[in-house]
Amino acid sequence: MTQDLSGKVAIVTGASSGIGLETTKRFLAAGTRVVGAARTTAHLAEIAGPNMLLPVDVDLTDPTAADTVVQAALDAFGRIDILFNNAGAAPGRDGFLSVTDEMWQQTFDLNVMGYIRMARAVIPVMEKQGKGVLVHCGSEAGIKPHPLLPDYSVSKAAINMLSKIIARDFTRRGIRSNVVAPAHIRTELWDVPGGFLDSLADHYGVPREDRDGAVAAFLEDSQLPAGRLGTPADVAGAVLYLASDVSDFVSGIVLGVDGGVVPSLQA
Repeated sequence: MTQDLSGKVAIVTGASSGIGLETTKRFLAAGTRVVGAARTTAHLAEIAGPNMLLPVDVDLTDPTAADTVVQAALDAFGRIDILFNNAGAAPGRDGFLSVTDEMWQQTFDLNVMGYIRMARAVIPVMEKQGKGVLVHCGSEAGIKPHPLLPDYSVSKAAINMLSKIIARDFTRRGIRSNVVAPAHIRTELWDVPGGFLDSLADHYGVPREDRDGAVAAFLEDSQLPAGRLGTPADVAGAVLYLASDVSDFVSGIVLGVDGGVVPSLQA
């Protein structure tokens, strides 16, 4: 079922691939005008015209990027109803002791400070409108830590609390904030050199070029209740639910999209 979000304006960060790209497409199908922010967005122009989709090239580790995106949205569409904080990285590591100060800083600059700055830039706009929704992409790793993703796990735990703080302060002012927490969603981040699949292959003693073998070993070891990896479409559906008026009484939760791996909706 497609949610009806006609006339709404959404900002999607990390819109160029994976969960962000799929969610952008779902928003467009629901009648939402979208500002798609990412480091490279040229290909986004192929999926919708400028009256519905505005690509903005930004690096969200830049402290000025959030203001740039928000101003572009206001200049193009005059309002902002939804923010999907999604841009992030999940670098595979070889355990906690392998993560240097520089690695920690790089992960937090994007996965945490990028979200904070976007929220800080968009909330005043939503306050003036009297209504708005923030959806943040968290992770199962922020609830159930993964030894191969130490800095990523900590960054996503921070996002859970960030959303709760925003919900506590602003729900009474008409602004909801929730987290969607995916688990085991196979996106491009899994397959990039040095990504999660390489870490899994090393962990299970599988050649790095044997992607399917690494996934099979992971599924067997993890015993995921759903019996499969998730897809970006699985997450996009949850994002649209949280962004729509159907969830108007929902604020401050962490909604798992994890195939049952974490038996809880809220951290």
